Amino acid sequence: MAKKILLILTGGTICSFANANGEQESDTKKAETLIVSNFRNGKSEFRDEKQVKFYPKRPLDILSENMTVRHWNTLLRKMKKYDYSKYDGVIILHGTDTLAYTSSLLSVLLAGIVKPVFMVSSQLPLYKAEANGNDNFRVAVEHIVKGIKPNVYVAYRNDEVIGKKATSTMYIHYGSHLLQCPNHSNNFYSEDMTTVKSGEFFEGKEATADKAMLYECNNLKNCVLKIEPYVGIDYSRISLKEVKVVLHHTYHSSTMSVNPYHKKPEKEQEQIINYTKDSIMYLKKRCDATANGTEMYIEPCNGENAYLYDTTGIVLRSKVGTSWRTTSEMAYVKLMIGCALGYEGERLQEFINTEINGEFIR
Repeated sequence: MAKKILLILTGGTICSFANANGEQESDTKKAETLIVSNFRNGKSEFRDEKQVKFYPKRPLDILSENMTVRHWNTLLRKMKKYDYSKYDGVIILHGTDTLAYTSSLLSVLLAGIVKPVFMVSSQLPLYKAEANGNDNFRVAVEHIVKGIKPNVYVAYRNDEVIGKKATSTMYIHYGSHLLQCPNHSNNFYSEDMTTVKSGEFFEGKEATADKAMLYECNNLKNCVLKIEPYVGIDYSRISLKEVKVVLHHTYHSSTMSVNPYHKKPEKEQEQIINYTKDSIMYLKKRCDATANGTEMYIEPCNGENAYLYDTTGIVLRSKVGTSWRTTSEMAYVKLMIGCALGYEGERLQEFINTEINGEFIR
Protein backbone atom coordinates (compact mmCIF):
# COMPACT_ATOMS: atom_id res chain seq x y z
CA MET A 1 0.00 0.00 0.00
CA ALA A 2 1.30 3.45 -0.91
CA LYS A 3 2.52 5.70 1.88
CA LYS A 4 0.47 8.87 2.24
CA ILE A 5 2.29 12.15 2.76
CA LEU A 6 0.57 15.42 3.60
CA LEU A 7 2.39 18.06 1.53
CA ILE A 8 2.01 21.58 2.98
CA LEU A 9 3.29 24.41 0.78
CA THR A 10 3.90 27.82 2.36
CA GLY A 11 6.03 29.52 -0.31
CA GLY A 12 9.64 30.64 -0.25
CA THR A 13 12.43 30.15 -2.77
CA ILE A 14 11.51 26.46 -3.02
CA CYS A 15 8.14 27.57 -4.39
CA SER A 16 9.35 30.52 -6.46
CA PHE A 17 9.52 31.24 -10.18
CA ALA A 18 10.87 34.17 -12.18
CA ASN A 19 8.34 36.76 -13.33
CA ALA A 20 8.57 38.80 -16.55
CA ASN A 21 11.20 41.05 -14.93
CA GLY A 22 13.30 38.10 -13.79
CA GLU A 23 12.33 38.61 -10.13
CA GLN A 24 11.46 35.59 -8.00
CA GLU A 25 7.85 35.31 -6.87
CA SER A 26 6.25 32.54 -4.84
CA ASP A 27 3.71 30.32 -6.61
CA THR A 28 2.76 27.29 -4.53
CA LYS A 29 0.42 25.84 -7.14
CA LYS A 30 3.18 25.63 -9.76
CA ALA A 31 5.66 24.45 -7.13
CA GLU A 32 3.38 21.59 -6.11
CA THR A 33 3.38 20.26 -9.66
CA LEU A 34 7.11 20.76 -10.19
CA ILE A 35 8.44 19.21 -6.97
CA VAL A 36 6.26 16.11 -7.33
CA SER A 37 7.22 15.79 -11.00
CA ASN A 38 10.91 16.11 -10.20
CA PHE A 39 10.56 13.45 -7.53
CA ARG A 40 8.67 11.08 -9.85
CA ASN A 41 11.33 11.50 -12.52
CA GLY A 42 14.25 11.24 -10.10
CA LYS A 43 16.28 8.33 -8.81
CA SER A 44 14.51 7.58 -5.53
CA GLU A 45 13.57 3.95 -5.00
CA PHE A 46 10.16 5.21 -3.87
CA ARG A 47 9.42 7.48 -6.83
CA ASP A 48 6.54 5.36 -8.15
CA GLU A 49 3.01 6.55 -7.34
CA LYS A 50 2.21 3.04 -6.10
CA GLN A 51 4.72 3.60 -3.32
CA VAL A 52 4.10 7.22 -2.30
CA LYS A 53 1.13 9.53 -2.75
CA PHE A 54 1.08 13.23 -1.93
CA TYR A 55 -1.89 15.17 -0.61
CA PRO A 56 -1.20 18.90 -1.05
CA LYS A 57 -2.41 21.85 1.02
CA ARG A 58 -1.48 25.46 0.36
CA PRO A 59 -2.20 27.53 3.51
CA LEU A 60 0.28 30.30 2.63
CA ASP A 61 1.99 31.60 -0.50
CA ILE A 62 4.68 34.05 0.61
CA LEU A 63 8.44 34.46 0.46
CA SER A 64 9.66 33.52 3.91
CA GLU A 65 11.31 36.87 4.57
CA ASN A 66 7.73 38.19 4.64
CA MET A 67 6.71 35.77 7.42
CA THR A 68 4.86 37.52 10.23
CA VAL A 69 3.10 36.44 13.41
CA ARG A 70 -0.16 36.96 11.52
CA HIS A 71 1.00 34.52 8.83
CA TRP A 72 2.06 32.05 11.53
CA ASN A 73 -1.45 32.22 12.95
CA THR A 74 -2.93 31.56 9.52
CA LEU A 75 -0.66 28.53 9.12
CA LEU A 76 -1.48 27.18 12.58
CA ARG A 77 -5.20 27.73 12.13
CA LYS A 78 -5.13 25.68 8.93
CA MET A 79 -2.89 23.00 10.48
CA LYS A 80 -5.36 22.50 13.33
CA LYS A 81 -7.93 21.35 10.76
CA TYR A 82 -5.80 18.62 9.14
CA ASP A 83 -6.44 15.02 10.17
CA TYR A 84 -2.91 13.71 10.65
CA SER A 85 -4.16 10.18 11.35
CA LYS A 86 -4.79 9.81 7.60
CA TYR A 87 -1.12 10.24 6.71
CA ASP A 88 2.19 8.49 7.30
CA GLY A 89 4.08 11.77 7.48
CA VAL A 90 4.10 15.47 6.72
CA ILE A 91 6.38 17.57 4.51
CA ILE A 92 6.26 21.37 4.79
CA LEU A 93 7.85 23.43 2.02
CA HIS A 94 9.21 26.66 3.53
CA GLY A 95 11.65 29.40 2.56
CA THR A 96 15.14 29.54 4.06
CA ASP A 97 15.13 33.07 5.52
CA THR A 98 12.90 32.30 8.51
CA LEU A 99 13.17 28.50 8.47
CA ALA A 100 14.80 28.20 11.91
CA TYR A 101 12.04 30.25 13.56
CA THR A 102 9.18 28.26 12.02
CA SER A 103 10.91 24.92 12.62
CA SER A 104 11.37 25.87 16.29
CA LEU A 105 7.73 26.90 16.56
CA LEU A 106 6.42 23.70 14.99
CA SER A 107 8.82 21.52 16.99
CA VAL A 108 6.97 22.63 20.10
CA LEU A 109 3.43 22.77 18.75
CA LEU A 110 3.44 19.60 16.60
CA ALA A 111 5.46 17.37 18.91
CA GLY A 112 2.47 15.24 19.90
CA ILE A 113 0.85 14.47 16.54
CA VAL A 114 2.83 11.18 16.44
CA LYS A 115 3.84 11.59 12.81
CA PRO A 116 7.23 12.52 11.32
CA VAL A 117 7.25 16.10 10.03
CA PHE A 118 9.94 17.36 7.66
CA MET A 119 10.63 21.01 6.87
CA VAL A 120 12.10 21.27 3.38
CA SER A 121 13.71 24.34 1.79
CA SER A 122 15.89 25.18 -1.20
CA GLN A 123 18.69 27.68 -1.69
CA LEU A 124 17.58 28.20 -5.33
CA PRO A 125 14.30 27.76 -7.24
CA LEU A 126 13.56 24.12 -8.03
CA TYR A 127 13.83 24.54 -11.81
CA LYS A 128 17.54 25.34 -11.50
CA ALA A 129 19.93 22.40 -11.75
CA GLU A 130 22.02 23.60 -8.79
CA ALA A 131 19.02 23.78 -6.45
CA ASN A 132 19.28 21.55 -3.40
CA GLY A 133 15.53 21.53 -2.79
CA ASN A 134 14.86 18.45 -4.90
CA ASP A 135 17.46 16.44 -2.96
CA ASN A 136 16.13 17.76 0.35
CA PHE A 137 12.61 16.71 -0.63
CA ARG A 138 13.73 13.25 -1.76
CA VAL A 139 15.53 12.59 1.54
CA ALA A 140 12.47 13.70 3.50
CA VAL A 141 10.19 11.38 1.52
CA GLU A 142 12.55 8.43 1.83
CA HIS A 143 12.86 8.82 5.59
CA ILE A 144 9.11 9.03 6.07
CA VAL A 145 8.63 5.87 3.96
CA LYS A 146 11.37 4.02 5.85
CA GLY A 147 9.82 4.88 9.20
CA ILE A 148 11.83 7.64 10.86
CA LYS A 149 10.54 8.20 14.38
CA PRO A 150 7.86 10.89 14.87
CA ASN A 151 9.40 14.31 15.40
CA VAL A 152 10.00 17.56 13.53
CA TYR A 153 13.06 17.45 11.26
CA VAL A 154 14.80 19.56 8.63
CA ALA A 155 16.51 17.88 5.66
CA TYR A 156 19.03 20.17 4.00
CA ARG A 157 22.08 19.73 1.76
CA ASN A 158 25.01 22.03 2.48
CA ASP A 159 27.23 22.92 -0.48
CA GLU A 160 30.61 23.97 0.86
CA VAL A 161 34.18 24.55 -0.27
CA ILE A 162 36.68 22.94 2.09
CA GLY A 163 40.19 23.99 1.13
CA LYS A 164 39.85 24.10 -2.63
CA LYS A 165 37.47 21.17 -2.87
CA ALA A 166 33.71 21.63 -3.40
CA THR A 167 31.64 19.24 -1.29
CA SER A 168 27.94 18.54 -0.92
CA THR A 169 26.70 16.97 2.31
CA MET A 170 23.13 16.08 3.22
CA TYR A 171 22.17 16.66 6.84
CA ILE A 172 19.11 15.95 8.91
CA HIS A 173 18.52 18.38 11.77
CA TYR A 174 16.08 18.34 14.63
CA GLY A 175 13.81 21.31 14.01
CA SER A 176 14.14 22.39 17.64
CA HIS A 177 17.92 22.80 17.27
CA LEU A 178 18.17 24.51 13.88
CA LEU A 179 20.03 27.82 13.72
CA GLN A 180 19.27 30.59 11.28
CA CYS A 181 21.35 30.38 8.11
CA PRO A 182 24.35 32.73 8.60
CA ASN A 183 24.78 35.79 6.41
CA HIS A 184 27.02 35.24 3.37
CA SER A 185 26.05 31.56 3.37
CA ASN A 186 23.34 29.22 2.07
CA ASN A 187 24.08 26.51 4.63
CA PHE A 188 22.32 25.47 7.83
CA TYR A 189 23.80 24.13 11.03
CA SER A 190 22.67 22.69 14.33
CA GLU A 191 24.42 21.24 17.34
CA ASP A 192 23.65 17.60 16.55
CA MET A 193 23.03 17.61 12.80
CA THR A 194 23.50 14.16 11.27
CA THR A 195 25.17 13.39 7.95
CA VAL A 196 23.04 11.16 5.71
CA LYS A 197 24.69 9.60 2.68
CA SER A 198 22.76 8.16 -0.26
CA GLY A 199 20.80 5.09 0.77
CA GLU A 200 21.46 5.57 4.49
CA PHE A 201 18.67 5.78 7.04
CA PHE A 202 18.61 8.08 10.07
CA GLU A 203 16.33 6.62 12.72
CA GLY A 204 15.83 9.87 14.63
CA LYS A 205 14.25 10.03 18.05
CA GLU A 206 10.63 10.25 19.02
CA ALA A 207 9.20 13.56 20.20
CA THR A 208 8.92 13.70 23.97
CA ALA A 209 5.57 15.54 24.19
CA ASP A 210 2.49 13.52 25.17
CA LYS A 211 0.08 15.63 23.15
CA ALA A 212 0.24 18.30 20.47
CA MET A 213 0.28 21.76 22.02
CA LEU A 214 -1.04 23.03 18.68
CA TYR A 215 -4.61 22.52 19.87
CA GLU A 216 -4.09 24.27 23.20
CA CYS A 217 -2.36 27.36 21.87
CA ASN A 218 -4.56 30.30 20.96
CA ASN A 219 -3.51 32.98 18.49
CA LEU A 220 0.09 34.04 18.89
CA LYS A 221 0.54 37.72 19.62
CA ASN A 222 3.39 39.91 18.43
CA CYS A 223 4.23 40.79 22.04
CA VAL A 224 7.84 39.56 22.37
CA LEU A 225 10.56 42.07 21.49
CA LYS A 226 13.87 40.45 20.57
CA ILE A 227 16.96 42.67 20.97
CA GLU A 228 20.56 42.07 19.92
CA PRO A 229 23.27 43.93 21.87
CA TYR A 230 25.79 46.02 19.96
CA VAL A 231 28.22 48.84 20.64
CA GLY A 232 26.31 52.11 20.72
CA ILE A 233 22.81 50.75 21.37
CA ASP A 234 20.41 53.41 22.68
CA TYR A 235 17.54 51.92 24.69
CA SER A 236 15.65 55.21 24.78
CA ARG A 237 14.82 54.73 21.10
CA ILE A 238 13.06 51.41 21.67
CA SER A 239 9.28 51.43 22.03
CA LEU A 240 7.73 49.10 24.59
CA LYS A 241 4.18 49.68 23.41
CA GLU A 242 2.24 46.39 23.48
CA VAL A 243 5.45 44.53 24.47
CA LYS A 244 4.77 41.86 27.08
CA VAL A 245 8.26 40.37 27.14
CA VAL A 246 11.68 41.65 26.08
CA LEU A 247 14.09 38.89 25.04
CA HIS A 248 17.56 40.38 25.19
CA HIS A 249 20.45 38.48 23.66
CA THR A 250 23.87 38.59 25.32
CA TYR A 251 27.46 38.63 24.19
CA HIS A 252 29.18 35.23 24.09
CA SER A 253 30.13 35.31 27.78
CA SER A 254 26.54 36.09 28.89
CA THR A 255 27.35 39.78 29.34
CA MET A 256 25.62 43.05 28.46
CA SER A 257 26.40 46.72 28.93
CA VAL A 258 25.51 48.08 32.38
CA ASN A 259 27.12 51.54 32.01
CA PRO A 260 28.05 53.34 34.13
CA TYR A 261 29.57 50.29 35.83
CA HIS A 262 30.27 50.60 39.56
CA LYS A 263 31.75 47.64 41.38
CA LYS A 264 29.48 46.52 44.19
CA PRO A 265 31.09 47.28 47.60
CA GLU A 266 31.53 44.17 49.73
CA LYS A 267 28.68 43.47 52.16
CA GLU A 268 26.71 46.40 50.80
CA GLN A 269 23.77 46.73 48.50
CA GLU A 270 24.31 48.14 45.06
CA GLN A 271 24.22 51.89 44.87
CA ILE A 272 21.38 53.81 43.28
CA ILE A 273 22.79 54.58 39.86
CA ASN A 274 21.46 56.64 36.99
CA TYR A 275 22.24 54.23 34.18
CA THR A 276 23.02 55.67 30.78
CA LYS A 277 20.83 55.03 27.74
CA ASP A 278 23.21 52.37 26.43
CA SER A 279 22.80 50.29 29.60
CA ILE A 280 20.46 47.31 29.75
CA MET A 281 19.57 48.48 33.24
CA TYR A 282 18.11 51.64 31.69
CA LEU A 283 15.84 49.38 29.64
CA LYS A 284 15.03 47.23 32.69
CA LYS A 285 13.84 50.28 34.58
CA ARG A 286 11.67 51.25 31.60
CA CYS A 287 10.20 47.73 31.52
CA ASP A 288 9.40 47.86 35.23
CA ALA A 289 7.68 51.21 34.76
CA THR A 290 5.23 50.06 32.08
CA ALA A 291 1.58 49.79 33.08
CA ASN A 292 1.58 45.99 33.27
CA GLY A 293 5.26 45.51 34.06
CA THR A 294 6.96 44.29 30.90
CA GLU A 295 9.02 41.20 31.70
CA MET A 296 12.65 40.86 30.59
CA TYR A 297 14.52 37.68 29.69
CA ILE A 298 18.18 37.44 28.81
CA GLU A 299 19.73 34.67 26.73
CA PRO A 300 21.88 32.76 26.49
CA CYS A 301 22.60 33.13 30.18
CA ASN A 302 23.76 30.39 32.51
CA GLY A 303 22.65 31.92 35.80
CA GLU A 304 25.21 30.21 38.03
CA ASN A 305 28.30 30.78 35.86
CA ALA A 306 27.12 34.21 34.67
CA TYR A 307 27.63 35.57 38.18
CA LEU A 308 31.37 35.29 37.51
CA TYR A 309 30.95 38.67 35.79
CA ASP A 310 29.94 41.51 38.08
CA THR A 311 28.19 43.20 35.19
CA THR A 312 25.91 40.23 34.50
CA GLY A 313 25.34 39.83 38.23
CA ILE A 314 23.88 43.33 38.36
CA VAL A 315 21.34 42.36 35.70
CA LEU A 316 20.46 39.02 37.31
CA ARG A 317 19.91 40.62 40.70
CA SER A 318 17.38 42.95 39.11
CA LYS A 319 15.08 39.90 38.72
CA VAL A 320 15.14 39.09 35.03
CA GLY A 321 14.22 35.76 33.48
CA THR A 322 16.92 33.65 31.86
CA SER A 323 17.20 31.13 29.04
CA TRP A 324 20.34 29.08 28.61
CA ARG A 325 19.81 25.65 27.11
CA THR A 326 18.01 26.45 23.84
CA THR A 327 18.78 28.29 20.64
CA SER A 328 17.89 31.96 20.46
CA GLU A 329 15.17 31.12 17.93
CA MET A 330 13.64 28.59 20.30
CA ALA A 331 13.77 30.97 23.27
CA TYR A 332 11.85 33.52 21.21
CA VAL A 333 9.07 31.16 20.07
CA LYS A 334 8.69 29.53 23.50
CA LEU A 335 8.16 32.94 25.08
CA MET A 336 5.57 33.71 22.43
CA ILE A 337 3.82 30.38 22.97
CA GLY A 338 3.95 30.86 26.73
CA CYS A 339 2.30 34.25 26.41
CA ALA A 340 -0.38 32.77 24.13
CA LEU A 341 -1.08 30.20 26.85
CA GLY A 342 -1.56 33.03 29.35
CA TYR A 343 1.63 32.46 31.33
CA GLU A 344 3.52 35.25 33.06
CA GLY A 345 5.95 35.73 35.91
CA GLU A 346 7.12 32.52 37.59
CA ARG A 347 4.77 30.40 35.46
CA LEU A 348 6.35 31.74 32.27
CA GLN A 349 9.86 31.08 33.61
CA GLU A 350 8.79 27.54 34.55
CA PHE A 351 7.51 27.02 31.00
CA ILE A 352 10.80 28.25 29.52
CA ASN A 353 12.71 25.86 31.79
CA THR A 354 10.47 22.86 30.98
CA GLU A 355 11.56 20.73 28.04
CA ILE A 356 8.70 20.20 25.60
CA ASN A 357 10.37 18.33 22.75
CA GLY A 358 14.08 17.83 23.21
CA GLU A 359 14.85 21.50 22.67
CA PHE A 360 17.49 21.64 25.41
CA ILE A 361 20.90 21.40 23.82
CA ARG A 362 23.32 22.11 26.66
